[in-house]
Amino acid sequence: MKINFLFLAAVVLSLVTTFNRAAFAQSPTNTIAPSSNAQEIEKNNNIKKLFEITGVKNISQQIITQLLNNLKSDFPQVPQKFWDNFAAEIRPDDIVNETIPIYNKYFTNEEVKQLITFYQTPLGQKTITVLPQLSQESYDVGRRYGRAAAQRALKKLEAEGYIRPSK
Repeated sequence: MKINFLFLAAVVLSLVTTFNRAAFAQSPTNTIAPSSNAQEIEKNNNIKKLFEITGVKNISQQIITQLLNNLKSDFPQVPQKFWDNFAAEIRPDDIVNETIPIYNKYFTNEEVKQLITFYQTPLGQKTITVLPQLSQESYDVGRRYGRAAAQRALKKLEAEGYIRPSK
């Protein structure tokens, strides 16, 4: 159970930092470095603005809090002081700062501006609101499908004599 939750937390955290792809999935287009430092600064500021609009930092904090709460319940013998110290080491800003280069890699400054414009529209705001639920429900479907497929594979492997029947 502990490993499943940690895996889920990692998946959700990665989805949070990349959820803009759901609206604008595309291949990398910006493989050349900006021609000036001023352009790079502008682009980084635009990416930070995009993150503000989409709530990446807040969502990251919520996930971190949930992760810590689950870890606390999984390890009740660990004193609160440990969790307080550990929580102080985890900073959502670090996640945001490490995600900026990824957006730099896949989006031009103009595309980032278009994303900002989109997420300021009613449809963009709705996307921000429903995407966490869509991601969770899609994850659940994928997990159920994966389990069922694994069970079918095991039955076929048993039937064909590749593995011993489970007890």
